[in-house]
Amino acid sequence: VGHALFVMELLNSLLRDSVITYSSRECRYTWDECRTCLVETGESVAELISTNLGNMPSETLEKLQTLSCFGIQSDDSLLQMLEGFQKGIISSIDGFVEQGILDRAGPLVIFSHDLIQKAAYDSMPLDNQRSLHLRLGQYLGENIDGSPLAVVSVTKVFGQLGLEDQIFHAGRNMTSTLISIACDQANSAGLEGISGSTRVKFALWNLSAGQGFASESNFSAALYYYSNGINFLGPDCWLCDHLCLELHQGCVLASFALGEFEHVETYASKVVESVPFEDSLDMLIFLMRALTLSGKHSECIPMGLDAVKRLGLNIPLT
Repeated sequence: VGHALFVMELLNSLLRDSVITYSSRECRYTWDECRTCLVETGESVAELISTNLGNMPSETLEKLQTLSCFGIQSDDSLLQMLEGFQKGIISSIDGFVEQGILDRAGPLVIFSHDLIQKAAYDSMPLDNQRSLHLRLGQYLGENIDGSPLAVVSVTKVFGQLGLEDQIFHAGRNMTSTLISIACDQANSAGLEGISGSTRVKFALWNLSAGQGFASESNFSAALYYYSNGINFLGPDCWLCDHLCLELHQGCVLASFALGEFEHVETYASKVVESVPFEDSLDMLIFLMRALTLSGKHSECIPMGLDAVKRLGLNIPLT
């Protein structure tokens, strides 16, 4: 596959640079042998692709860079949302398909090779990647924030676009799907330089995404979003006590469902240490169950006795 891609990219570059031209008089392609010998092809497919992308007009390349932030594929529903972020991104798709950069498969828009997606993404400096992820995350999240009004907004927008049948996407509500996509972008931006209020907002979005995946029993994904929400709140996360508690509870439940009892111990212990006893009872029970299932009975027994004592019950020890 790599060799075939190299040949395609090389031929495209030769045609674009007019080293190879089509002669309508001779009804065949012609080329200048001297110019052909001077062509520098690079040492790899990735290098050739990067060179070809570098010759694109900046506005065209920026659209491809935006698409590369979503990985190897996106779809029509996402593109409709992105049109408001970067005007003309939908109309550019056909051109990318003609150039062999993208492929279409029904509603899906797919990079024709993962090296092309990587080259488009790597054509941005690291700071530009983070900035673009941040702007994409904010745009998608602020337009679809999980509120009842947002659900109405999605239904209305997709109805106007004639995409009513795509409001439920891959078995999931489109609002839920877009929130998780917004979180993916925000999470990829990292924590550096993000204000406290924005971090809290991103934590809320990750909580919403985690709850969506947990409701579908996709606990691995749920744990990913819950833990990222905690990361956004940082070391002072318990200042946002209710939000932090919900995120930790989500991590405990998802970790327990996955049988990752060490994670249950970590997150449940933080709850027990950080909130009043009455508010931590549910997590204390999960902590004790995780210790028991891990064979740590010597840690579990005194913890249980202490809890019983704090509840005002007296159990004779002899």
